[in-house]
Amino acid sequence: MINQIRLENYKCFKKLSLELSNLNVLAGINSMGKSSIIQVLLLLRQAYTNNSLDKGLHLNGDYIQLGTGFDVMNRMSEKDSFGFAIVSDKEESILKYIYEKESDYLKLDEINSSIKDSFVTGCNLFNNSFAYVSAARIGPQRYYEGSYYDVTEQNQVGIRGELFADYLAIKNDITIENAKVLHSSCKSKKLIDQVNAWLSEISPGISLTSDIDRKTGIVSLQYNLSKESYSPLNVGFGLSYVAPIVIALLKAKSDDLLIIENPEAHLHPKGQRKMGELISQAAAGGVQIIVETHSDHLLNGIRLSVKQKIIDRLKTRLNYFYRDEKEDNTFGKYYEYKKTSPQILDDGRLSDWPEGFFDEWDKALMDLF
Repeated sequence: MINQIRLENYKCFKKLSLELSNLNVLAGINSMGKSSIIQVLLLLRQAYTNNSLDKGLHLNGDYIQLGTGFDVMNRMSEKDSFGFAIVSDKEESILKYIYEKESDYLKLDEINSSIKDSFVTGCNLFNNSFAYVSAARIGPQRYYEGSYYDVTEQNQVGIRGELFADYLAIKNDITIENAKVLHSSCKSKKLIDQVNAWLSEISPGISLTSDIDRKTGIVSLQYNLSKESYSPLNVGFGLSYVAPIVIALLKAKSDDLLIIENPEAHLHPKGQRKMGELISQAAAGGVQIIVETHSDHLLNGIRLSVKQKIIDRLKTRLNYFYRDEKEDNTFGKYYEYKKTSPQILDDGRLSDWPEGFFDEWDKALMDLF
């Protein structure tokens, strides 16, 4: 498990230290640095898949596209390098990169960096236990992509969720290993039955089936309700957006790392809360989850899970990102980007409630009344 991430001169952060646990929530209004945290991990994963982890960073690739060195270097830095430190259960690895303004490949500073084979083999970022589902997920499709290799060998549903139908078609009968995520109303431990049980929390009575035409390789999906079947094109966006996340959470095992962006997209408030509960249950089973969200309903699902003893509060970490306006003689007025970490208490309340942290509902009530 990754226990800590430290950044220096990276994007909006001059310096930042972020402690991690099993369930890690990144929150804050837009452009406060939440995505930058996730991008660090994606950059390192991208370097690993490109076999360049010990050489440098490819800023543009399958996982993430960030431009050139100019786009990732902190604009207020007076140094010619930026870097990260990743602390896992067993080791710490410090990685610094030489700044080149116009290059999309930044070389590792060998003098100021240290990465060991044991760190790579022991970190859940660098093996098939890692999965990432982005905010830019695919919507309903008439047919879906298939990749036998990515599903069977890499155990992936796709960065945009594009392989979830194929995953379900190939692995619908696998047994869920993480007992904590099993839906209470479903006796079966098979993936397909658990997926349908959780989807019914979002849209009651709904279920889905997936099939592969072996001759053409086309993957088809249909939603079932009241003995009728419907094409994904005739079902709301919410189910197509959430199905890859449900599958990713159900298939994840203890010590896996799962990064999810905006799991609440296109979901009704009840569905958002239930998603918070499912995320909490997966984390309670030992999965390490980093979730970026703007949903107070999802947060409430996590808080309720703590209150109901589904997950220990010490396995959760909330991180709220914000910025302060500063001024000095060199730069004049500028912003300093920071984070604060309120704690969830045993009764589900928060230790403190920072200004701007999911408080818009209270502000709206004040304006209304």
